[in-house]
Amino acid sequence: MTKDEEIAELKAAFKAFSESSDVLAKSYLDLQQDVVRLQEQLQKSEQDKRQEQDKNRVLVLQFQQLFESMPVGVLLLNEEGVIVMANPVAERLFNLSLIGQAWGEVVPRSFRPQEDDGHDVTMVTGRRVRVETASLGNVPGQLVILVDLTEAYFLQKKLSHHERLSNMGKMVAALAHQIRTPLSSASLYAGHLQKADLAPVMRQTFANKLADRLGNIEKQIRDMLIFSRSEIKLDETILLNDFTADLVSQCEEVCEQKNVTLDLSGPEFATNEVIQCNKETLLGALLNLLNNAIDSQHPGSTVRLSWRTVGASAVFVFKDRGVGMSKEHLEHVQEGFVTTKQHGTGLGLMVVKAIARAHHGQFEIDSIEGAGTTASLTIPLVRV
Repeated sequence: MTKDEEIAELKAAFKAFSESSDVLAKSYLDLQQDVVRLQEQLQKSEQDKRQEQDKNRVLVLQFQQLFESMPVGVLLLNEEGVIVMANPVAERLFNLSLIGQAWGEVVPRSFRPQEDDGHDVTMVTGRRVRVETASLGNVPGQLVILVDLTEAYFLQKKLSHHERLSNMGKMVAALAHQIRTPLSSASLYAGHLQKADLAPVMRQTFANKLADRLGNIEKQIRDMLIFSRSEIKLDETILLNDFTADLVSQCEEVCEQKNVTLDLSGPEFATNEVIQCNKETLLGALLNLLNNAIDSQHPGSTVRLSWRTVGASAVFVFKDRGVGMSKEHLEHVQEGFVTTKQHGTGLGLMVVKAIARAHHGQFEIDSIEGAGTTASLTIPLVRV
């Protein structure tokens, strides 16, 4: 290779080196710009992260403040059912340290259910609370919410007591007024029966009338006693077929005495269908409905008694074709102390309602003026 060729080759190599240097310099500048841009993005990302953390911190503080200041007791359970958070209301309700305890172990130690609890539950401290639970969605765990209803319960109980006293006052006034007439009649008939020369036919007539008036007085007093009782103990478990047989027997006896035809309709119940009841008061309520149906019609008419099961309940229905009642009159009659009977107190339907409630059942009445009345009593079944 000649010297000129070597020089030319060196020039070419230098030119290539120069071009490579220019490319490297440009790449370096681009890289520096990328670094600056990434640093800016990183700073912005860190700033956004700090802002998000600050926002989350505020939300956590707000949640904690809300959790602490809620007027109801709130417990937060983890997925194992262990209490991880409890607000002050919950701590006061249980009066013990809750954090770290299993909810399943707290319940039997802190609650003592009573027969009249209903939707509320009585605690060992005597307070009555409503317990509700809520899931946390996709987050494991559960919220337990405890609403203290103790004050409301006692206020409601006090109000009910005052209402009962008020109703009893009305009832006693109505009873004193209504019992005077049959009592005077009974005294009159008793006086006739004391006559030695009274003919046997008249003696029997006066004796029947006396028994009728005394029966009327006894019924009104019985209604008063049932209505005034604060509770009715459901201490009897009776086969539904046996109860229906007793009801039919007593209804037939009443209808025979009052010259009324009893039309019976209903299937035989299953042998495992029973009711938890107070037999005497429940039969009394149904006989009350029968007497109402009889009193609304003329002698020689017909009263229909039917029975059936609907779901987990037994339904007894009395239907008459008497004078019936208008919608307005029916509403007034159900309010109590309103009656269409000559010697009534207006307590009958109120007593039936009270007995239905005591048996956890339902009383319904429907009437059409001039067409008759249908009254039904529904009692829940206890299957064995």
